[in-house]
Amino acid sequence: MPDNGLSIFLLAVLLLGVVFLLQWAWRRPLAKEPALDLTSDSRESEVTVRSLMTAEESTLFNLIRLAAQDYLLVLVKLPILQVVSVADKDEVARKALMRTIQPVRLDVVLAHPGTLQTMTVVKFQKNGEEGKQPEKREQVVDTVLKAAGINVVVLHLKQTYSVEHVMELLGMAEDRSEEHTSELQSH
Repeated sequence: MPDNGLSIFLLAVLLLGVVFLLQWAWRRPLAKEPALDLTSDSRESEVTVRSLMTAEESTLFNLIRLAAQDYLLVLVKLPILQVVSVADKDEVARKALMRTIQPVRLDVVLAHPGTLQTMTVVKFQKNGEEGKQPEKREQVVDTVLKAAGINVVVLHLKQTYSVEHVMELLGMAEDRSEEHTSELQSH
């Protein structure tokens, strides 16, 4: 009989030890996976620099920057999800919308320097896209931007613009004329 009590006691201690060991194993942090060794002698990988934009886009971007830099922050190629957030009670619909717009990068974003809120998005229209129906994704993006209260301005890459014309298209011409009038009145 005494051996039976000792066996039960040892079995209970063993079980408690196993429980504590398993608990410790689950609580401890997992070892970090080793980082991919990019300094390997692999001849199959090639990493190169990629241009942010084409020469035509760069010309238009510089015009926009000249027109707006005194009033707004001028940002280039931002993901749309940096500009808007989407909330919906229907989680399935929200996820579908997010999957649709997630890969979209906005050509130029003009943001208020104080609030950092996006005021205007400038889209570059390539040659030959004028008469074409916009893709479904572009329609969704335009709808999302409009719903967020963001103005969308389309500039054609092959068209020549002046700084004053760009300011007018961006809705900044009246701001500048009001400043000019107030400067004249103060002198």
